[in-house]
Amino acid sequence: MEPKGKLRLELVIGDDIVLDELGAKLLLLIDRTGSIMSASKLMGIPYSSAWDYIARIESILKARIVRKRRGGPRGGGTELTEAGRRLLEKYLSEYRKFFGKSLEVEAPLDVAEREVLIYAGSHDIALEHLFGMLRERDIDVETHWIGSLKGLASLLLNEALLCGIHLFDEDTSTYNVPYVRKMLGGKYLIINGYERLQGVVVRERMSLNEILNGLLRGKLKFVNRVYGSGTRLLIDSILRKRAYELGINYDKIHEVVRGYEKEVNTHLEVAQYVAQGLADVGIAIEWAARAYGLYFIPLRWERFDFVILADNLSKTQIRSFISMLRSERFLKLLRSLPGYKFYPSQIGSLIAV
Repeated sequence: MEPKGKLRLELVIGDDIVLDELGAKLLLLIDRTGSIMSASKLMGIPYSSAWDYIARIESILKARIVRKRRGGPRGGGTELTEAGRRLLEKYLSEYRKFFGKSLEVEAPLDVAEREVLIYAGSHDIALEHLFGMLRERDIDVETHWIGSLKGLASLLLNEALLCGIHLFDEDTSTYNVPYVRKMLGGKYLIINGYERLQGVVVRERMSLNEILNGLLRGKLKFVNRVYGSGTRLLIDSILRKRAYELGINYDKIHEVVRGYEKEVNTHLEVAQYVAQGLADVGIAIEWAARAYGLYFIPLRWERFDFVILADNLSKTQIRSFISMLRSERFLKLLRSLPGYKFYPSQIGSLIAV
């Protein structure tokens, strides 16, 4: 009997797989459609997974493989960089030699702009409710919980109309504005949002010192948030400081903290993992901790704001979003949620960066 199996081609650097067939198809479709979002839909994979794949390749190559394309019928889009194109062409060439045929992908979708509010950014419970309110008013909303930094990148590449972020800048001790200035420049606006209370969630009462020492001594199991999320930046900042105090090399943190490499996309997933005993510790907002009956140790009130391209301010989808953000219905909801607060004179106002 002949052994059954499927041959696969991988481009490898050292011990790292840089590109396989799935990744090659993703890059090929990004090149054809001018959109990471359209490419991921064609392949039937989550938008967040496409971003994770791109981020992993860029980390290995230490070079960008996608960038913003200016002009065109949609006012821009996404294209491969020279490094990305060379990588793809190398794979396609080797694929033809190895299999004797070209790599096949499905015909591209019609990527004409839709009248839809496309959101990419950090996850938030109150925001889920707000989008539900918009849908009740027949506003088409598409959400992608991919984290703050990837959300900003998605906005820069014209993949999304709206991004939600909560990024603390340690140099200035302020939220969001420094990151938008550094990553996007002056053609974007911040829409003032609200504040949320972030903290540590555990099943049993423990002090913060006990928890941090337990994590860094390998006694407690952790559930992490996705790389690039505001919560992940908070997590890494806290662990870095405690590791320094304990004389632990932070570069080895993924080996020291059990579960550090287990990433989830939302606060509810963090709380669920801890409640079910799949992890001992996580960091999430107070609402998620209460929803699962977990013990909550407050860490920081954080600003949750929204970012748009200034030229899109007049779009119906953005106007509808701002109107709902300011509505008494949504403000009443914020008042009812534990761990949320807002300033009536500020919410929905604009900051030019």
